[in-house]
Amino acid sequence: MKKKESQRKRKPRSLSVMLPILFLLSGLLIVSFVISVLRIRMDRRMINEYTRMGESLTKLMTRELNTCSFITDPMQELEEEDYQAVYNAYGIMRDSFQDVRNLYVIRLNESSGKMMISLGNFEGIPGSDSGDFPDQKFKDYLKKIDAGEENLALTRRLKKGVLLTYARPVYEQDDYKCYACVDFSMDVQHGQDLLFVWQMLGIACEIVLVISLMDIYIVRRRITGPINAIANCTSKFAYETEEDRYRNLQMMEELNIHTQDEIQKMYYTFMSVMKECLYYMSNLSRAQDNIQEQEEMLGQISKTAFRDALTGVGNQAAYNQVAEKLTQDIENKTAEFAIVMVDVNNLKFINDTYGHKMGDSYIRGCCSMICNIYKRSPVFRIGGDEFIVVLQNEDYACRLLRLTQMSEMFKGSYTQKDREDWERYSVSAGMAEYTADDKTVEQVQKRADAEMYANKMRFKKKFGSYR
Repeated sequence: MKKKESQRKRKPRSLSVMLPILFLLSGLLIVSFVISVLRIRMDRRMINEYTRMGESLTKLMTRELNTCSFITDPMQELEEEDYQAVYNAYGIMRDSFQDVRNLYVIRLNESSGKMMISLGNFEGIPGSDSGDFPDQKFKDYLKKIDAGEENLALTRRLKKGVLLTYARPVYEQDDYKCYACVDFSMDVQHGQDLLFVWQMLGIACEIVLVISLMDIYIVRRRITGPINAIANCTSKFAYETEEDRYRNLQMMEELNIHTQDEIQKMYYTFMSVMKECLYYMSNLSRAQDNIQEQEEMLGQISKTAFRDALTGVGNQAAYNQVAEKLTQDIENKTAEFAIVMVDVNNLKFINDTYGHKMGDSYIRGCCSMICNIYKRSPVFRIGGDEFIVVLQNEDYACRLLRLTQMSEMFKGSYTQKDREDWERYSVSAGMAEYTADDKTVEQVQKRADAEMYANKMRFKKKFGSYR
């Protein structure tokens, strides 16, 4: 997880830097490849050229050897006169061919060789002094010639430079006599070729550098520049308010990118998406405001629909919803409640004597006293002078105490002779608890209503009634 977080926090690589580096490295890689191929081709060309020269030169050397006595008699030493004639002819050959370092004739047996004629500096040449062959590479080369392989040349790197050796076997009537050999020094040609390669490499690098700089300028102007401008602009975006979104769109429009390519197409597509999002968000915001207004309106309508207009407590519809919930609790065997039925006393007397206005005030006063007793339970007005209280939780636990408190409070109010009649509040109440035998809420309500009616009869018997 920490590794992923560190990768997210890591600063992204800049395309403006990566693309120029990629161009430069690609150019240098191509140049290196081309120069390497050129160098290999030049080496092959140089070896082929010296091989052709060695082939021509050894043919001339073989012609001169045909006049020597040791060709007819290999065991005979080369006479001075023949040696001098061949030596002089070989000197002319050496001076006539470029880069010839050594000309020599060598006679070979199974394990050793003997130098017959030598012309030049033979340091490092096998058999030049002791007649031994310390160089296995040279021996293998002669074996390939004996096997009939043609146009062979041997290249060796010695202490004083690079040599190319070409050898031709000399035969008389298909009998081997000796080898005519020539050594070319490739140092000068090799140095010239190497200098040419370095010059070409320098020129190519300069060309690649110039082209890369031009490409970098074009890329930054036409590709990475516009992309960086878009990236920098989007990094300043804010989305808190609708004004922020308009400001974001304005900043993007101020970039005014006209590259006449895919970047411009991407820019205009991005602008179109931003405009669509802004239009959508504006409509969504207005829709949310309308929904909120409608919800508030519906909330008020709902409150009005479930509220008694005179007292502000729940009405019959509100009680019906609570009764449905209590019915579900009964079915789930989780019900625990009590119902208090309350009926206002002497309402007809107040209405007939003082008018309905005072009657409404009398009802509101009685309702206020009921609500003060049952502060934690819903109170509903289900008729002109009837109220229902549904007791749950704390009020249910203290139901007998609450009922006694309400009875005493209304008794005290009614017995205050110094008050106006419509201010002497009086009610009759009855309470019933839910039991396991009850199947519906109506059964509990009926028991509470029966107890309320019995208490009302006792009130009338004691105090009389205008009704």
